[in-house]
Amino acid sequence: MRIKNLIMTTITLLTGLGANASDADSLIVMRGFPTDEVGIEQGVSACYAGRIDDQLVMAGGCNFPVNTLAPDSKKVYYRGIYATTTDDGDQLNWRLVGMLPEPLAYGVTVTYDNSMIVVGGMNNDGSRGAVYRVKIVDGKAEVSTLPSLPCTADNMAGSLVGRHLYIAGGAMDGKASNRVLRLDLDNLSAGWQDVKPFPGMVRVQPVAGSMGDNRFCLFGGFAPAGNGEEAKLAMDGCIYDETTDEWQVVEGPKDDMNQPLFVGGGAAINLCSDQLLVMGGVNKDVFLSAVNHPQPDYLSHPIEWYHFNPYTLYYDKAGWKVLYKSSETARAGAALTQTHHGLYVIGGELKPRVRSNKVVKYPKR
Repeated sequence: MRIKNLIMTTITLLTGLGANASDADSLIVMRGFPTDEVGIEQGVSACYAGRIDDQLVMAGGCNFPVNTLAPDSKKVYYRGIYATTTDDGDQLNWRLVGMLPEPLAYGVTVTYDNSMIVVGGMNNDGSRGAVYRVKIVDGKAEVSTLPSLPCTADNMAGSLVGRHLYIAGGAMDGKASNRVLRLDLDNLSAGWQDVKPFPGMVRVQPVAGSMGDNRFCLFGGFAPAGNGEEAKLAMDGCIYDETTDEWQVVEGPKDDMNQPLFVGGGAAINLCSDQLLVMGGVNKDVFLSAVNHPQPDYLSHPIEWYHFNPYTLYYDKAGWKVLYKSSETARAGAALTQTHHGLYVIGGELKPRVRSNKVVKYPKR
């Protein structure tokens, strides 16, 4: 009952905000970020996050902690698993509760049966295919393994659909892909199974969710340059129906000026099985220009120049709605999760290479 009440409260709060609601009225910038690994205190992007025992849990992630904007700055990946209780205030007291078996970022996380499942990702050794399940027992993280992916995978999206765990797109075995894989969490011995690939272009860094008990949805992402063609953006989405084994192409989101909005690099979370929240991501025009026509001064601009997506969006069977607009959520590679006290946006990029060590909360009202 508490989860149902939280979902309804969150939906009521967010749908009541409107695109012009002020930051002060609705968002809380939290205090506290992990500090136990050298460099992580500067903030990370592409971390894993979920809820265990109504605690916020985050793990992994990456940043450029030394000489951030220098051409030879090295990306650092992290292993720590951190947890914090939440309340109605603005303080998070993160504790290091364990370590992932390897440093990781750019994978998929889902919360499942009071645990967090970490799927794939990458580190300085390349793309990975391991799948880990994280539980917290007596204040410490216990990490077990689930069936590994049949390929390496990073920069993909994923979601639970009922008891099925999906991942889709990203780079699989080092190549941008429209492959879709599914793991039946009630039949782990069967391992990961291929389902019909999603239609259209490949999608790197899309967002995903469920649209009911038997439907998986995917939005955004980009097709990298290759074979003599420039990079392209996916502005639409598609929905897979387990009952028919068919994909349906659907309209993508629009901003408050009714212009197509790119959500690649954003974050998504299901408020319930058929209601999806999406926030953040890169700006379509700035990003596409950068990847197709790179300029030597690209990293030197102020944060505002990159125009990361400031919108919080809501999607259900009726379509898209802009709920909110805030510079505090204009991030790429952030993590999005919730406890009974609210919905939390963790870390992410403020501009290329520059990470945020802020956690922002949509509070429970």
